[in-house]
Amino acid sequence: MRSSAGRRRPLVKAAPLGHTVRVVLFYPLCTMKTLTKALLCAALLTTANQATAQETFAPLISENCVAFVHVDFSRIELDAVKTAFQNAGEDLLRELGFDERSFKATARELTVELEKLDMLVRPTWDTITKELGITEIAIVADMEIIMQGKGIGFVAIPWKNKTDKQFETLSSLLDIVHYPADKGARIVGDFLLLALDEDPDAVVAMVKSWKPVPSAPILEALKSVVGAEIKIAVALPDNLRTMVRNAPLPPDVPVEVRNLLLFAAQKTEWASASVSLHDLFGGEPPQNADVLLTVKTPKRSDAVMLRGMLENLIEFSINAGRFAMEQGARNNNVQIPPLAFAFAKGLLRTLLPDVEENKLIFRLKGENAASTQVVITTVGASAALLIPAIQAAREAARRMQCTNNIKQILLALHNYHDVFGALPPLYTVDANGKPLHSWRVLILPFIEQMALYEQIRFDEPWDSEYNQQFHDRTPSVFRCPSSPQGGTSYVAIAGEAFVPAATALQAGERWAKGKGFQDIIDGTSNTIAIVEVNDSFSWMAPQGNITLDELVEGFGRGGRVGSHHPGGMNVGMFDGSVRFIANTIDRVLLRALGTCAGGESVWFE
Repeated sequence: MRSSAGRRRPLVKAAPLGHTVRVVLFYPLCTMKTLTKALLCAALLTTANQATAQETFAPLISENCVAFVHVDFSRIELDAVKTAFQNAGEDLLRELGFDERSFKATARELTVELEKLDMLVRPTWDTITKELGITEIAIVADMEIIMQGKGIGFVAIPWKNKTDKQFETLSSLLDIVHYPADKGARIVGDFLLLALDEDPDAVVAMVKSWKPVPSAPILEALKSVVGAEIKIAVALPDNLRTMVRNAPLPPDVPVEVRNLLLFAAQKTEWASASVSLHDLFGGEPPQNADVLLTVKTPKRSDAVMLRGMLENLIEFSINAGRFAMEQGARNNNVQIPPLAFAFAKGLLRTLLPDVEENKLIFRLKGENAASTQVVITTVGASAALLIPAIQAAREAARRMQCTNNIKQILLALHNYHDVFGALPPLYTVDANGKPLHSWRVLILPFIEQMALYEQIRFDEPWDSEYNQQFHDRTPSVFRCPSSPQGGTSYVAIAGEAFVPAATALQAGERWAKGKGFQDIIDGTSNTIAIVEVNDSFSWMAPQGNITLDELVEGFGRGGRVGSHHPGGMNVGMFDGSVRFIANTIDRVLLRALGTCAGGESVWFE
């Protein structure tokens, strides 16, 4: 038992001004229908006898059970709930500075609405708890059911000695949550099962075939949760462990996250969590109320390793966030104080677990540990810092690589011009004027791809039987790393500085001429050479480039012109520079930048 100094205080009785719970408790009174449905659903989860949950439902837990949820609202009296809502609403009015007259009028209306709500909820509540005598309910997820495509599991209600009339009564209540009990409910032994799928008979057949597993990890996990209204237990059977370990992860997942997930999948035996509604309405907190999550591993060394990986992930996320934010800040001449990163790191580190034997124990920490809202804020802030920060850092790196790709292409164009006295054409043609190869093929020697260049047959089309073998050998410089597609990301503007070859390649020729820099009279620093596209086609294809109208009308408006970078795309200018232009760029300016001899005046900073 804790001392009064360390006791967690009730949220609704002593929350400070602006506390989230006040808004949560007061605002839904204006949406009575929504709250009524929520409370009715909560009533359907009514349970008691929490301490023996693992014993009561043991016959329904197989060796492949992956999740078990058990809820207890037996401590919640509707009168106490109503009083808590009333007090929270009145306290909020006082803290907002309502004068006495306004306070009394609003509080009176609040009382009226609560009475209406009570009249709607109480009959259903009494029916479930008194007439039906439902004292426990559990939600079970099982891998066998999942693997056979029969859903995820079932809801189980103890149904020993219940009558047909009681079943009819329950069916009418389930209609509220749109569950056809007459079609989906089945009695198995002393339980009523509500299959979470359209094939309840298949689920029942599997449940009947299960043998009791006294040592199931789920049962051990449930024993670790003491005195909470809601118990949650998760286990990793061998078949699920194998699936998780072999599951392909998206390429954007950082290696730090990937390693943590794979190690956790291999070493986690079970995890348990609890949610206590008791504190929300006041009263002495249950035992171990500050424990949020428990994770069991085979050995203490595994638990220590997992904690270390979590700690490293926090360091990585903060550093990644710092890199991305500081880069953005520099671009906007903004300084981010180091305090922001120090605070973020400290906030994330409050989530680090304690290692007790072979378990990781995640606890509420700090003076405000009594507030469930603090937990929500912490987790939300952590997710907001961790995931976007990692993604932002990755995207910043990809955008930088994209910029480098375009710079290499621009340098290759300049070198091509130095050697041949002109830019490469949009594509080469045969004697009949049929397109053969893209300009990207012609610049291969200037992007350190001479070996590939020498293998290509220039007197055959790009898609000839022989040349098709090179379609999948896209040089990395032609693909933006932010693009999920495998083809090229960079195209030219057809009909401007890049024009089709005027004459066919002669025997043995492997180059052709287009326009030269002398034809770009608008200025090389004011004329776009390369733009990004968000579709995919072969790097060798002579097709796929864009027109000036496509650039102007399609960019940022759902057209193929654009990138996978948020907010805009990289473009390469003929002077060798790379600029990032926003989706909101002025269309007149964009057209001017897309022409090589339009004669427009351009201010492009």
